[in-house]
Amino acid sequence: MTSEDWTRRDVIRGLATAVLVAALPLAPSGAVADGPAPAPRDREARRRWALARMDEMSRERLRCHDRFRDPRAIRECQAEFERRHGAYNEIYIEAARE
Repeated sequence: MTSEDWTRRDVIRGLATAVLVAALPLAPSGAVADGPAPAPRDREARRRWALARMDEMSRERLRCHDRFRDPRAIRECQAEFERRHGAYNEIYIEAARE
């Protein structure tokens, strides 16, 4: 084996490691990776939290066209984010009412 073979192998191994690390779900410290953070208890904080999630769902809904090419998949994606937006909207309305 030559030193070039070892170098090529090291590069491939490094790239494979980088791909695996990039594919792992990232979560802020203290957060659970498989779900959103729970709603805060303070009324004003909960209202701001719901508003931020509504904004996030709206942006994700707009990105459905970028992620999918099939019209059916686009509609399903948009419907899912529309449903989530509605749920956060209900939380926002409740927090604003209290």
